[in-house]
Amino acid sequence: MRKIIVFLSFVCLLFVSACGYDSGNSKNLLIVVTTDDPVTQLMSMVLADRSIKKGATVDVLLCGSAGSLAVEDSGEVFLKPQNTSPQMMLKNLIRHNVNVELCPLYLANSEKSVPNLIDGVSVAKPSRIADKLLNEKTKILSY
Repeated sequence: MRKIIVFLSFVCLLFVSACGYDSGNSKNLLIVVTTDDPVTQLMSMVLADRSIKKGATVDVLLCGSAGSLAVEDSGEVFLKPQNTSPQMMLKNLIRHNVNVELCPLYLANSEKSVPNLIDGVSVAKPSRIADKLLNEKTKILSY
């Protein structure tokens, strides 16, 4: 009886290892922010920060109204309780080596250009973003 239990335990261990027990808990996040709502913008940045502290790799893509977060001297909204703005949190993420990209259509349809972007923000390359979207190990969060 003991040999059967040991054998079944071994088989279960092999099965769990082969199936990738942790595969549902992706540590690669692509956070897409499009909203102009500063509360939601800030919360997306806070969650990105906390995910990094828990060992995740985070990429941020800014599109639409959220693209203004990537522009120097854009109006900042400071929120309670920390009196922090979404752009301040974005800059903090950049200091922690988060890849922050701006949708190229944002620049093409605004009066802004690459020199207007805060340090550390690059213009997204659609084929590279598509690769991230299609990577089965990437969890996509959209705000």
